[in-house]
Amino acid sequence: MEKNIASATRLLARVSIGLALVLFLQGCASQSYQTVPRSTSGKIQQVNSGTVVATRSVVIEGEAGYLGRTSGAIMGSAIGQTAGDGTGRTLAAAGGAVVGGIVGGMVEKELSKKQAQELTVDLDDGHTVVVVQETKDIGFVEGDRVSVTHTPSGEAHVAHAHYETDGVY
Repeated sequence: MEKNIASATRLLARVSIGLALVLFLQGCASQSYQTVPRSTSGKIQQVNSGTVVATRSVVIEGEAGYLGRTSGAIMGSAIGQTAGDGTGRTLAAAGGAVVGGIVGGMVEKELSKKQAQELTVDLDDGHTVVVVQETKDIGFVEGDRVSVTHTPSGEAHVAHAHYETDGVY
């Protein structure tokens, strides 16, 4: 029994280290370029200038995807394989896979949350818009001059204004 527990502990440690390595390498592979949705490529986008009038820190909920559920199911099944003999071991492996898949999905959902800002922007044309976007580098504060880029489908992005038009930021 102690041998099975020690074996399961070593296996869990190896799988955990492997999963951590995959997540680390995925983070290292990111570029400093901003990623934009494929759906905006080659599409006309409208840009409006405006002023940030309110900000609020929010969290964009994470997603439980294929990677977390699959990794969890594999780990759960492997741990279940160490319990019992014969039919009991098979049932433990199946149960471990189900529980591991659920837990793995929950872990991935938690790890994929993003810090974000909800920005209320008074546009120069008199309209007011609210945009939620992931916080990267420096955030926004009330009074910032910004450009709001949006597509007809409703996708939007706020950026600090870096240009002048008619002497007005």
